[in-house]
Amino acid sequence: MRFTAVKMGAIRQVRTNKEESTMQLPAVKRPQHHLCFFSLDPRFCLAPLTALPVDDIRLPDADRSLLCQLDDNDRRQLERQCATGHAFRIGLTIEGRRWQCHLAPAENSHWLLSAEMGQTRHDDSLGLLEWQLQQHWEQEPLSLAARIPMLMDTLVGQQEADRVILWRHYPAEELLRPLYSQGLPFSLQPVKAERRYLRTLQQRGGLSYSHCSQQPLLGAFSYLTEDGIQHRLDVPLLVDNTIVGLLSLECRRQRSPVTPSDMQFVSMIADRLAEVIAAPSAPEPVSDLDIDIDRLTPVLSRHTGQDFFNQLMQQLATLCGADIALVGLQHYRQDKVRVLSCYMDEQLQPPFSYQLTGSPCHFSVEPSRRACVFHNRVAEQFPDDQMLQDKGIRAYIGLSIKGPDKHPIGILALLFKQPQTRAAAVQSLLEQLESRVRDELLRRRDQEALMVAAAAFDAQEGLVIADSRMQIQCANRAFSHLSGYEREQLTNRSFLSLRAEDPDNPTVEVIFNAMEQQHRWQGEQRLLRADGRELPVSIRISQVRDGLGITHHVCCVEDISGQKADKQRIEQMAYFDELTGLHNRRFMVAHIADTVIQAELNASRGALLLLDLDDFKNINDSLGYATGDDLLVQVAERLNTFAGQVEGASLARISSDEFVLLCPDLSHGYTGTKTRAEQLAQSLRELFILPFQLGKLRLHLSASIGISLFPVANLELEEYMRQADTANHIAKRVAPGSHVFFSQEMADEVKERLRISNALQQALANNELALYFQPQQQVKDNRQLGIEVLLRWLPPGKQPISPAHFIPIAEETSLICDLGDWVLQQACSRIQAWQAGGLQPGRVSVNISARHFHNASFVSRLSILLLQYPACRNTLTLEVTEGVILENLQESRTRMTQIKALGVNLSIDDFGTGYSSFAYLRELPVDELKLDRSFIQHIDKRPQDRAIIACLLELARTLQLSVVAEGVETESQLATLAELHCPAYQGYLRARPMPEADLLRWLANQ
Repeated sequence: MRFTAVKMGAIRQVRTNKEESTMQLPAVKRPQHHLCFFSLDPRFCLAPLTALPVDDIRLPDADRSLLCQLDDNDRRQLERQCATGHAFRIGLTIEGRRWQCHLAPAENSHWLLSAEMGQTRHDDSLGLLEWQLQQHWEQEPLSLAARIPMLMDTLVGQQEADRVILWRHYPAEELLRPLYSQGLPFSLQPVKAERRYLRTLQQRGGLSYSHCSQQPLLGAFSYLTEDGIQHRLDVPLLVDNTIVGLLSLECRRQRSPVTPSDMQFVSMIADRLAEVIAAPSAPEPVSDLDIDIDRLTPVLSRHTGQDFFNQLMQQLATLCGADIALVGLQHYRQDKVRVLSCYMDEQLQPPFSYQLTGSPCHFSVEPSRRACVFHNRVAEQFPDDQMLQDKGIRAYIGLSIKGPDKHPIGILALLFKQPQTRAAAVQSLLEQLESRVRDELLRRRDQEALMVAAAAFDAQEGLVIADSRMQIQCANRAFSHLSGYEREQLTNRSFLSLRAEDPDNPTVEVIFNAMEQQHRWQGEQRLLRADGRELPVSIRISQVRDGLGITHHVCCVEDISGQKADKQRIEQMAYFDELTGLHNRRFMVAHIADTVIQAELNASRGALLLLDLDDFKNINDSLGYATGDDLLVQVAERLNTFAGQVEGASLARISSDEFVLLCPDLSHGYTGTKTRAEQLAQSLRELFILPFQLGKLRLHLSASIGISLFPVANLELEEYMRQADTANHIAKRVAPGSHVFFSQEMADEVKERLRISNALQQALANNELALYFQPQQQVKDNRQLGIEVLLRWLPPGKQPISPAHFIPIAEETSLICDLGDWVLQQACSRIQAWQAGGLQPGRVSVNISARHFHNASFVSRLSILLLQYPACRNTLTLEVTEGVILENLQESRTRMTQIKALGVNLSIDDFGTGYSSFAYLRELPVDELKLDRSFIQHIDKRPQDRAIIACLLELARTLQLSVVAEGVETESQLATLAELHCPAYQGYLRARPMPEADLLRWLANQ
């Protein structure tokens, strides 16, 4: 199943090699995929190019335009997107099923359409919301920036995010600065924009993470662990294929996987936000009747530092009609506010100090007061405030900005020459700005504290004061020690001349460009010492300005060579296995992601081989963990030597006895890749032919290998490791030391078992389970002796599901305990009801699984049942297999003694099939043996089976135990049992398992 070169001409480069041409679609056969390819002609008629994934999919009429068969929302979106002529994704509802489509332009105005049709959906709330937003934007294109808070709120609600953050990318500084956040509290601090992270983000178009604290690509976002973020979705903001920003959706809980609809919706909003960030600043029209923080969004998202204050004052004055707008920095226990920015007389004013005493701003010194409003005559109430008198101010609205310690750090105020009737709206606006203004004031205060510290020159880190041209004016002793120069030698020397060239660090041009924009810079450099050595340092440069411009630069230099060494040691611990020295799971997970992406770009294929040592646990348990560790080291050495002979291979120890070998670039074709992987697996198996020598001990060891090939289209990166692990489990089932390639059938088997498990849980809640009963009779006269209770699953409207199918799945989990409790409760209830109605069914047997029997609360729960249903005493019999008892003989003896004390009988089911020694029968309080049907089946034809049954019956008589033969189906079998004096039997010959109503009729006829 593949396309010809003509159909794929506009989508992929035409390949000439026949093997390569098969790579145009995923080469791994997936019989139950949900992907199909179509051709869409200029008339919008849809024609399938590949077979449908499942039979129940209905296609639209191929002779009619697809547009006529879509609803209005989908039709408008499809027409608009196709008009652009570019590839795009879209969700379409076709014949009652939601298709997630990707369209790419092909030749002759045709389109290639690939559709994921995995689920039937009758509506698409995200698609409808997306269309509604698009329509709204088309009607009001100028108000997009003002709707950023609304868009963020939409993301929080629709994607169930706990926090949404809008970042802007500053390539010169290699930083991501948060411009806007909504949801959980967030400190607006920049993070390092790692190139590898941005490159991967741009290539993938979006990255979804679970377990964020363990993701290497998110290492720069250190706040994620502290804030408890578990899941995160990052979508790039692209302009001309360049990342200008980033949209992050963060959740404190693990959320469901991100669907194509989710990604399409978030990407659509990201595209709009990219337009906002890239658009030039322009004042928006002001309405006298509308005071809304949305109109200040461009200021909040595009500016920081002094520029932020200047722009905010100008916009606030215009928006609110204020004659004066000012923001000031306030120091605790001081009676002055240093005004950082003031817009007055329709222009920005130089900085000045403002006396608090005798002014309306004095309220800010009171810790309990947040805001102050004077609607009129404010100048009359503060006659000593000269500014109020000179400017004729009549109304005042002020907001006190408090720091984390609840002490005042600044003030934001608007002053009016006319009385104010909209004071409440203005105050609400200022309160909405409080958080952002607080962050900017704190940042400004920190900058000034740094400048004071540098001027005081009383610090352990290196400090340098340079002039406006970066010529050193003076340096402290700490910097002299760092550089190796005397302080006199540093005077009048260019600070930048001490910088060693390093391609990994920002250049001089990058530093100066950042200084022009932000008036400060922070980053890493290499300091060229006097002795010629290079020292890694962290540098913070801040500008000192006055009314005429830059006067000085204050440079703080810190030796980070120790931090570098510590970081290297931490990375060694984080990405390497301490025992073997190999890479660990964390490294391999990230490395697989990079390798698969590179393989997709290079159109090459590779393999992931997961090796699991066979029976390694037994070695640990019998020889000790020290011996096991020595063995692992020798295994790692052999594997490492082997990996060094495979070009580009990477080796990691991902768990106690599991190793992963990642081999890229094995071939460009699927067949060649599989053949090469087969050869590698065979060579790996040969590594284990020779024994391992541990002192005087020689150990033979084998390893089972699971193999996953990559890349596979539309497969999440974490799936490759999971595929190899699934194949490895299958290999262990086949035979120790074998290797198996992953196939979709394996995944389907795992999914089917999971489906059965989930459905069984639902069946338990929905009363889909039922009890059936099979009578037990005496052999000599067929008199009814007892009843065995059996569990049946009867899904409504479907065929019954065999216990042989669902019981083994339930036994793998604690679900078997829930089923066992339900069966016991129902059986006890029926016994109580029968005896109350005068019916004496004899003994009633219930099967108990190993997990249920050994559960710590089993005996106590059984005791409660017997108190609730006292008629069950001396009537209820529990059947357990030999394996259940012998798992832990001492515990089983104690537990069975407790059960017997409750008045419950005990029977050993399938007796004689598992063990050749029955000495344990002397030590256990057993009442009954049930002979397995495998002996009864041929008892009338095989003398050997007859002899075994005779011996077992003699053993039971000696130990004074009752016996029931299971699976009696013929008169000949029953006659033979009678000859051997077997006391009781059950089977299809006289009675099959039946529901309660049939059982009562059967008993009545006896």
